[in-house]
Amino acid sequence: MRAWAQSITAALLVVLVATLATVSLTDGSGDGPDSVTMVQGTRSPAVRSSDRPNIVFVLTDDMRDDDLAAMPITRRLIADQGMEFTDAISPHPLCCPARAELSTGQYAQNNGVQHNRGVHGGFQALDPTEEASTWFRDAGYRTGFVGKFLNGYGPHDVRPSGWTRWDALTRGVYDYTDFSMTGDGDPVRYTDSYITSVVEDRANADVRDFARSGDPFVVYAWHLAPHYRITPEGGRSLPPPMPQDRGLYRDARPTSFDAPSFNEADVSDQPPYLRNLPLADTGEVQAENSARLEALQAVDRAVGSLVRTLDEEGVLDDTYIVFSSDNGYSLGEHRYVGKDVLTDEAMQVPLLVRGPGIAPGSTSDLPVTLVDVPATLAALAGVSPQWQVDGASLEPTLHGRTQPFRDTTLVQTGRTLGDGWSHRGVRTDRYLYGTDGVGGFLYDHATDPDEMVNLIDDPRYAAVRDALELRRSELVDCAGWTCNQAFGPVPDTLPTDPLLERRRGGAQRPPS
Repeated sequence: MRAWAQSITAALLVVLVATLATVSLTDGSGDGPDSVTMVQGTRSPAVRSSDRPNIVFVLTDDMRDDDLAAMPITRRLIADQGMEFTDAISPHPLCCPARAELSTGQYAQNNGVQHNRGVHGGFQALDPTEEASTWFRDAGYRTGFVGKFLNGYGPHDVRPSGWTRWDALTRGVYDYTDFSMTGDGDPVRYTDSYITSVVEDRANADVRDFARSGDPFVVYAWHLAPHYRITPEGGRSLPPPMPQDRGLYRDARPTSFDAPSFNEADVSDQPPYLRNLPLADTGEVQAENSARLEALQAVDRAVGSLVRTLDEEGVLDDTYIVFSSDNGYSLGEHRYVGKDVLTDEAMQVPLLVRGPGIAPGSTSDLPVTLVDVPATLAALAGVSPQWQVDGASLEPTLHGRTQPFRDTTLVQTGRTLGDGWSHRGVRTDRYLYGTDGVGGFLYDHATDPDEMVNLIDDPRYAAVRDALELRRSELVDCAGWTCNQAFGPVPDTLPTDPLLERRRGGAQRPPS
């Protein structure tokens, strides 16, 4: 995970102080180690008809993992009270394919969603009957969805069958203030509301109603921020913050500015999508970073509001709360601004989980992905997936047990036409490799953590490249357990390098 920002602005302190006026942690002196003390109101414990835990899943859109530094409420209430996965990635770093993975527990070769649009993408490419909410519904859970679903989902599209309540964005999805939602069967047009606040209010309403029913529940609150704004007319601009957050991060320095890969001087060896790009405009990157962080402040408060609601209803201690993003985002690394590329910045996402049995303040460096989330939620709830999933459950790690884990992860991007694929490759804890069938990339993170030297044609790495290509060819058609194999060490046939020797600790073989 990237290093945290080196300084906290005075505005951030203002946000934190304002937050603590409404939500404060007891540091273990209250009802339990994770308790939240409410300044106003009292707990009204629900009558539980089952000992099964609840699940709340908060998702952001295009959030970098290091953006968490600007979300003190989320860090304090979720990360500090649960587990942070420090090497979590979106293995298909684009909105719709990532959300399809989260909805099915499958990679795109199995769920059919390879892009945001076109014949290989969008909601139209997903079978709405294969949506993981059905696992929970059929096991007696109440289920509620609020927010952004898959790209292309419209007001006349079929409602996924597993949701007790369904309130998805349909029109003006990226507009923030002029949008429509399904309204659980009663469509609503919003023209003077802020999308984050609407998602917050509707998710809290679902939690209250479900908690008071006594049944276990699953609620997804999938936010829009910090995605850039797209108006219904197709215009694109910076994400607008709520009025009280405007200007809070005007002077915040983007962490990307400190990366050696920012505005990389020579990108001629990079794959075609990074080659010959103009230098990123530092002023534009600064402005976008500021707007993104300001837009996330409303999400941060919404997380606090959700935790407060769970506590008021007496179900906080029985609830797993998951926080993540559909993909990361590049802010000028390799001159690139955006996503849908197989680089560290585009793939790395935050992944936080708190809940029963999870040690507060714990971390894990397992190389996890978004594909693992549905399998994990099913295991935590004790329900059985109704089809073969490609991810691995993280439940053992969350509860402090050691678990075997894959050593190679499939990563890929798609196209709208052709066979629907762009670059497909693999990632180990040392290497990132991929190809489009003609050219490709190979980075050695042991000597080049910023992915500035493409070694795809370096003869010294021939054995490494061949081994990774074998793994790639095995995984591009994987399904189920075959997506989670441990292949063993990558051949170590490289010439001696002083830096590498220091990292090896002498004769010790580096991890593959």
